[in-house]
Amino acid sequence: MRSAVERVVERKFGPGGPFHPDTPGAWKESRKVRDSARRHDERFIDCVSLMAQHALDRFGKFPGTVPTIWVLVYLRAHHLDLGFYDRHFFPGAYLDTHTRHMERWHDEG
Repeated sequence: MRSAVERVVERKFGPGGPFHPDTPGAWKESRKVRDSARRHDERFIDCVSLMAQHALDRFGKFPGTVPTIWVLVYLRAHHLDLGFYDRHFFPGAYLDTHTRHMERWHDEG
């Protein structure tokens, strides 16, 4: 399980990963945003590896008590702070429906 945890960490923080500064993104300052993520230290990797190994040893599979492939279906609805997106993201980060939402649903323009 230690090897699996190390591979996940490398996938997250290595080249092409979501937290690698050279991975392109939608933010105006993608390098700064991605590079701000704190890389997992050895203590964290040791802890996660130990817990994952315990689950594998105890239940004979990982994850231990839920199906190996588990997709949760859910819907999330919220108001976007368009000013935040305008400030930190490139144009096109949200849909025209988001732009019109307040006017359509809340009589605001």
